[in-house]
Amino acid sequence: MRACLFGGKFPTLLTVMPGRNKPRRRINATYLANWNDAKGQAQAAPVQGRDSSKNGMGIDSAVPIEPGTVVRLETEGREPAGAGVVRYCIRRGNGFAIGLEFTTEETTAAAQPGATPDYYEALQISPRADAETIRRVYRIMAARLHPDNTQTGNLEKFLNLKKAFEVLSDPDQRAAYDAANQTRQEAPMPIFESRDFVDGMDGEMNRRLGVLSLLYHKRRVDEAHPGISVLELEKRMNFPREYLNFTTWYLRSKGYVTVEDNSDYTLTALGVDYVEEHSCSSPVLQKLLISSGSAGPAEKAAAE
Repeated sequence: MRACLFGGKFPTLLTVMPGRNKPRRRINATYLANWNDAKGQAQAAPVQGRDSSKNGMGIDSAVPIEPGTVVRLETEGREPAGAGVVRYCIRRGNGFAIGLEFTTEETTAAAQPGATPDYYEALQISPRADAETIRRVYRIMAARLHPDNTQTGNLEKFLNLKKAFEVLSDPDQRAAYDAANQTRQEAPMPIFESRDFVDGMDGEMNRRLGVLSLLYHKRRVDEAHPGISVLELEKRMNFPREYLNFTTWYLRSKGYVTVEDNSDYTLTALGVDYVEEHSCSSPVLQKLLISSGSAGPAEKAAAE
């Protein structure tokens, strides 16, 4: 269930904001925002609710909050009011206009403090893309997502795209981002700590979905190097290979994955079809795709 911040307590006047596709509900309420900064230190500040929709809300803050940060909101009585991920933060007057995308408590708990968005995913390019490719893709996507584009404009995605380009087009910023991103990618994914991936037959079936989702994401973002080694699967899923032997044997036998000459596992076209056909009907697969960064709007909506 999506965390609800309102419960029908505020005026019902609806308005369509520039660059958005969904009606926005104007609100007038003060919250205490709590978050962890990029260094993992706890921060708090009062914020003013501005407007909301089914998917998120806009707030005004005297201080900036980095996109990708998980923010928890409390009422004036210190009661939990909901949680969201910062999708954009832009200066407005003497403060900052911030957009939050609602999230569940489960997703919030799994998020890393001050986590940085996947900028390569935002641009839909490989981590090995050269500078010219980054510029070319940015120009195309910026024209498509710019709020002035009445057909496909999206303010939040445009600002995320702009931030991704700023980082990846600067050699020093990109090197620092890549180093931090490599550390994040090598860490076990919190979703695999759930009992759903350990116990009995259901655990085995869910581990198969876990392998498929990781391979799907890798092939989607890095077609030139789509393989994942057994060692990397062990690290990302936090399972010993003994837990994965039956899993990988089954996926190979079904033709969903194949083993390359260097022993890396890669997803086949049949495996891609399986993931995409079941992405909206399997709650576990939906969560896995969201965790890996490969879920589109339809899968995210279905998971909620």
